[in-house]
Amino acid sequence: MKIFFDVDGVLIDGWHANPELRKPWDMTIEEDLGVDRDAFQQLFFGTPGDRFQSRMFACVTGQSDLKAALAEVLPQVGYAGSVNSFVQYWFEKDSNLNASVIGLVSELRQAGDIKLYLATGQEHYRARYLWTDLGLSWLFDGIFYSAEIGHPKKDVRFFEAINAALGISGDERPLFFDDQPEIVALAAQAGWDGRAFSCERDIRQHPRLRGRWP
Repeated sequence: MKIFFDVDGVLIDGWHANPELRKPWDMTIEEDLGVDRDAFQQLFFGTPGDRFQSRMFACVTGQSDLKAALAEVLPQVGYAGSVNSFVQYWFEKDSNLNASVIGLVSELRQAGDIKLYLATGQEHYRARYLWTDLGLSWLFDGIFYSAEIGHPKKDVRFFEAINAALGISGDERPLFFDDQPEIVALAAQAGWDGRAFSCERDIRQHPRLRGRWP
């Protein structure tokens, strides 16, 4: 069995599709770095409805380099430090692992018949940080992310590319946990058995996993 996990909103307790569950990494960015939070959000991440035109979207789809894009924006929002220092601040603040989910993943890791993968919307620097610095490589067999694939997660081609890379057949139906229902629906179009995630019970009580726990 193959099981795929989203990162943000599932493994990392930060951004979540449900606003009530969000814990933004940049809540204290003005006090910490002197950055105008609202201006940074608008200039870098865009506004609801036009995210696909934002600098961040270009980064997570592999069209732009994150550090180069930040170098254009940061001087406009009050930041006077180095881009590398800003990236370090961002990644460290946005690394609050969901301990209960990580615990379940660790248990699944012990099963000899399960392969675990990340399927996530990331640009190259953070993907590397998650895999190497944060140590997710110790728990997962591989990482698939949007900048490497060249398509955002809100595009069925993202999932089709993973199917092709791993030779996933039409009747295999890999499990997938993601906090965004619309992404779960797209994965279903590619033959995945997706579940919208809000808490660790969504994993523990999945019909195909119930017999895995003590």
